[in-house]
Amino acid sequence: MSIIGVPTEWSNLIDPMVPEILNLILASWQEMPSPAPDEKEDNITIALCRTLMQNRTARGLMFQVRTQVVELDPMPGEDLGRLDIAFIPLVPREDIYFCLESKRLNVVKNGQLRTYASEYVRLGMLRFVTGQYSKVVRHGGMIGYVLDGKVSDAMTNIEANIRQRHEELCMTPPGAFQPSAVLTSDSRARETHHKRAHDTSHFRIHHLFMAAGAVTESIVRLAPTLSVRADIGA
Repeated sequence: MSIIGVPTEWSNLIDPMVPEILNLILASWQEMPSPAPDEKEDNITIALCRTLMQNRTARGLMFQVRTQVVELDPMPGEDLGRLDIAFIPLVPREDIYFCLESKRLNVVKNGQLRTYASEYVRLGMLRFVTGQYSKVVRHGGMIGYVLDGKVSDAMTNIEANIRQRHEELCMTPPGAFQPSAVLTSDSRARETHHKRAHDTSHFRIHHLFMAAGAVTESIVRLAPTLSVRADIGA
């Protein structure tokens, strides 16, 4: 007999939401003003979240979009997680959600390029693998803001870091991107598969690499009404 409300019952709700969420992210990114080559991560994420909220409402999708959500019950030994963007179905469980973790890539400042590929893996992907994020569901998302517009370079740098850390990431060697099973025709989308110690099924991280283009408007002007934490986006 099944018990109503256990994680295995509710977690199945996320699976059919994934295509809707990924397509919503792509559509929302196209509507945003493009960030500057050294734009702060918080400013981009807040502007994206605002656009996501507007589009979700317009489409009547059955989940909420929230930013800076705190995961109050991480795995033992893990710090509290703070989710950049969370897509939350209308169910009475706080641990059932699709987390979208964001990272800047290929940041140009004072004429110097920093890839941030290591941070993407270490401070993003690994948090899903350890269970700090999304410990009771089977899907999570990473979005890379490619601020110099060179998506192929960013993906190459990320994959090189994944290969170096494939054991830590609980991936089958040699560790590599897989084609997206959801966005099959989109070259900006990839996924990775992980075998987490606390879970019997594979966990999938869906990766989206979004290129910045010409700046049309200051992104900061879109985001002052949403609160942000001051310790990220440096």
